[in-house]
Amino acid sequence: MEIVPKAYEMFCKQKSELHLKKMDFLKTKWSYWFTLLDVNHDGLITRDDVGQTAGDFPGEENLDETSGKLAAKKILQWWEKYILKGKTSLTKEDFLCRLEKEYTDDQEKFVTEMKAVIKDVAEIVDTDKTESITLDNYIKAFKVWGHEDEAKLQKSFELYKPTNGAIPVKQYEADWVTFYSSTDSANPDPVLKSYEAGFL
Repeated sequence: MEIVPKAYEMFCKQKSELHLKKMDFLKTKWSYWFTLLDVNHDGLITRDDVGQTAGDFPGEENLDETSGKLAAKKILQWWEKYILKGKTSLTKEDFLCRLEKEYTDDQEKFVTEMKAVIKDVAEIVDTDKTESITLDNYIKAFKVWGHEDEAKLQKSFELYKPTNGAIPVKQYEADWVTFYSSTDSANPDPVLKSYEAGFL
């Protein structure tokens, strides 16, 4: 049966509204992510944020000189590859617009890139190479990103329901990919719960 024009118009309107609702949900989460990347809290993502994370991480993790230089290099490469992408600075609007375009153009490619984003971070944070993230790993990593409240970070950590005091890296990666790319607002992930509760 052919859809009558009025019914089809209503169908398109509802579909458009649903898309906008899902995109608004994603942009809310990406806005939270922006606040994490804006390490010095100046309202911009700049090379100052890059330098702060790369400079602070080796000391926070008590890495030796060789390991520290390698970790700093990986952090710098991560920022350039996934966040700045050749830019010297990004406003929140710049950041959200780029993510929306990438998501809208090719969702599958977007998810693949988000998997790489968090996989590379997890490999850096997992300094002892146990394929798990302890509370100590978690707190030290987020301190590098400008979060100093250990009590809140512990509550955030607990939202992942760690097993034997640690979050399996694979689980951690999956939860962040969900945060970056899922439009299902009915099932919030631990990352989103952390932001909404004010732990991050």
